[in-house]
Amino acid sequence: MIDICQLLKMIEVTPQDDTLYLLEKLPCGTGLFASNGNILYIVPNNEQCDSLGIRTDFLHLETNVYVTAFNTSVSSFENGYYNYVELQLSNIPNIEENVNAFVNLCLAHASYMNGQEFVAFFDSLVSLFQLPREQHYKNLIGLMGELLFIEYIFNEYGLDISSYWHTEGSSSQLDFVSPTVNFEVKTTSSDSSRFTIKHNQLFGNPGQTYLVAVSLEESNAGRSLENVISSLQENANCCNGMQFSVNIEREKRRISPHELRSKKFILKRICAYNAVSINPFSSIPDCVEEMSYKLDLMPFHDGAFDNIIISHQNSE
Repeated sequence: MIDICQLLKMIEVTPQDDTLYLLEKLPCGTGLFASNGNILYIVPNNEQCDSLGIRTDFLHLETNVYVTAFNTSVSSFENGYYNYVELQLSNIPNIEENVNAFVNLCLAHASYMNGQEFVAFFDSLVSLFQLPREQHYKNLIGLMGELLFIEYIFNEYGLDISSYWHTEGSSSQLDFVSPTVNFEVKTTSSDSSRFTIKHNQLFGNPGQTYLVAVSLEESNAGRSLENVISSLQENANCCNGMQFSVNIEREKRRISPHELRSKKFILKRICAYNAVSINPFSSIPDCVEEMSYKLDLMPFHDGAFDNIIISHQNSE
């Protein structure tokens, strides 16, 4: 049994010089290493994984990497192609508990899986060390809706609105802000017409603002988020800005890498509602702040995208 307290002490005193220092040798040529204050699980790439890099809040996966940074004075590991997953310790909560879980899973993977199926193993780690599964799914649905809205507007009207998406990064109050019209996208994978509204976010902004309601259906016949992202990024006439690429990478970190690839959806419908016409409150008392609620859109009439887009194009 590996002593976690001792392991953490070893990591703490290890030089931060980009060198890999062996902490514990595990079965099948695998091992736990310290590097720059973090702990890494390294496995020979015997299954010949293609090169892949994924970062989440606390984990970093790299496959098919040629490693030469072993500290040869204490390690019998030879230079070669490896897969590794790194647990970043600087901001992780409950460090002893999380390192213990990480080490136990790495040991189990080395012992029972012989170091194989490494990407699937990484997916299992993500489910433990990232956001709760329910929040992962909500983030997935939300991003899917926003990107399908970009795709829909381009396919139907030849208009690339990707440069208006998350213009202030993660602090953006609305999903799309342009000089003439704003859009806030709400997405659901259920049959419900109720959406959670943050009142000031939707109704407290100057200018013309629309709530875009996106309805999806989870289906094996649909497309994954990874498919949608690839389709947009491969389009020579759309989504080619640097900020769009930055936004995509930031949002992907809030989603399970496994669900990014495996969950598939069909777009059922996209509707737009003028915020003025769906505001359920004529006024809000000054003592009420940050009010949110479920709003049923069934009683309201959605606006025609043709009119919205034509108005936007004529104003530019």
